[in-house]
Amino acid sequence: MTQNPARRNRSKLLGLGGILALSCCLGVTGTMCPFGGTTGGDPADNPPGSGNSGLTGKFVGAERCSQCHARIHEMWNETLHSKALVTLEAIGQGSNPDCIGCHTVGFGEEGGFVSRALTNALAGVQCESCHGAGGEHAMNVSDESLRPPKNISATVCGKCHTGSHQPNFEQWQMSKHSLVEAEVANYFTTGRNLNNCGTCHSGDFRYMSIFEGVALQDNYLQGKTREEMNGITCVICHMPHQRTGNAPFADAGRDYQLRFPEVRYPVASNTIEDATNPERFNICGQCHRSRGRVWTSTSRGPHNSIQANVYAGEMPVPADTEPLVLSVGSPHSLVREQCATCHMYRRDFMSEVAPAISGHNFTVSFEGCVDSGCHPSAANAESLKTVLENFVMAKLDSIKSRLDAWALSPSGGNFPEANDWDYSSTGGTSSQSMIPDTIKKVRFLYYYSLNDGSYGVHNPTYVKNMIAEAEALLSSIGF
Repeated sequence: MTQNPARRNRSKLLGLGGILALSCCLGVTGTMCPFGGTTGGDPADNPPGSGNSGLTGKFVGAERCSQCHARIHEMWNETLHSKALVTLEAIGQGSNPDCIGCHTVGFGEEGGFVSRALTNALAGVQCESCHGAGGEHAMNVSDESLRPPKNISATVCGKCHTGSHQPNFEQWQMSKHSLVEAEVANYFTTGRNLNNCGTCHSGDFRYMSIFEGVALQDNYLQGKTREEMNGITCVICHMPHQRTGNAPFADAGRDYQLRFPEVRYPVASNTIEDATNPERFNICGQCHRSRGRVWTSTSRGPHNSIQANVYAGEMPVPADTEPLVLSVGSPHSLVREQCATCHMYRRDFMSEVAPAISGHNFTVSFEGCVDSGCHPSAANAESLKTVLENFVMAKLDSIKSRLDAWALSPSGGNFPEANDWDYSSTGGTSSQSMIPDTIKKVRFLYYYSLNDGSYGVHNPTYVKNMIAEAEALLSSIGF
């Protein structure tokens, strides 16, 4: 990137009586940062031939923003967003009004992009594409009310990543990520459990607390409706300003700007510390992992999102105890993009009849099983999945029936209702503590298999081993 000469001389200005210059940058009313170059502000600063004579000062362009946000600008300059108009021009569509709006800043708006000849500073997807016009902020940077807002709503990205060419937004809307789960949203709106559940269920909490490091109280979202809360939006998984290199098999020239690695190979571990450590897991495992509950728990069973642990073939157990089953890694952990291989199958736009597929609804696509080289056809993959699912579901139903039989037997005399062996028992913790260890182990194995949600697909051998152990334990006590 060519550095602005004014920026090269910044250290000299600040070192040689730059107090006046610094006061301008800190926002003396009506003044502009002296490092602002020639874009934005008075149109007279951008004479004919500059390529920016059409700028009105409402939109100022990323180069102007770089004078104070240098590091972000440098990172952004490496992204495909910065070259968005170039890529459009490369396919002969640089003047297509149906396309320019998503490849420039403010096209069609007052003061927005018009052409390379008049408003070249606004070419590409820039700061103001997402944060809004920055002219007023650039004129008075100390006025916080004029600072472009941070908005983590998916609608920001959805303005452009939509339609047959970029259906990311519509497909994300169909996913469970798009809304906070109803029961959890009820906690948040009543001022409860945000610091416990918000890490993974609330985009608002995760962004502010985990990424920005702001300490939030449980009542941060109190009074907001479910629709007013942000679920797992784009910026929760993607870095808006930079290439990260976290997608090792991204399509040519792309990066996907993932916050966390797409692929990780954790060595299976049954300690609570490891099973709950997000740093061991790929981007999906940041949330889809154990919360540390073990088979001795008397109030709550394994969390509903333990996919990363099942995938790795591990299960947290109390300290200094043997695992309930031996660890077995999943053959699916070796597929090229791991979770994304099946859950984020992508295809570029081919025609209006064959539009792009973004994979952001996260449903399984058997085409991904073929592209990975694991299965000869989508039909083959789907057939094998159906057979395995039916086997596992039947086995889990049988285990559930045997547990119910125990609860209703003289052996389970303290649990006269069939659900009393369940974690949701109305008998309370004291009743739960009376359940024999053998039943506790079976119960945990049952829910650990069930709550993975894949019915064995994520790790067939490991899930089958859990089922076999649960059956053996029940047989050992005559059920």
